[in-house]
Amino acid sequence: MFNNEYSKKDKINAKKYGNELGISLVIYMIVLFGSIAIAKPMENSWLRTLIVLTPTLPFLGAFWAIIRHFRRMDEYMRVWVLEVIALAGGITALFSFSYGFLEGMDYPKLSGFIIYGIFMTSWFLITLVRKFILEREQ
Repeated sequence: MFNNEYSKKDKINAKKYGNELGISLVIYMIVLFGSIAIAKPMENSWLRTLIVLTPTLPFLGAFWAIIRHFRRMDEYMRVWVLEVIALAGGITALFSFSYGFLEGMDYPKLSGFIIYGIFMTSWFLITLVRKFILEREQ
């Protein structure tokens, strides 16, 4: 589906989603940098742990914006997005499973942020392939 094929309702919903997600991400970044600045010089303690975890709160706002947007989608788009998520999850699982064997051979352990990055990159690339290559062939 290309931009001129979206309905007025879809465009309104996309704008709402962009605003909700954008506000959440701005708050997230402010809290993230603030928590790092405050927690970095502190000694390890339960208070420092709580401060370091504070960016998860605005992230919940972003998560809520995504859920709301998903519920506003029509059935076709919902299935389309779920297929992309399933494929990205499969690629991430394959990578994680394979890399687990390499860790057994003394390869470095990977951070959860790396795994998350692989999932999001897979999601992005699959979306690009499906949207701009496969749909143009049909």
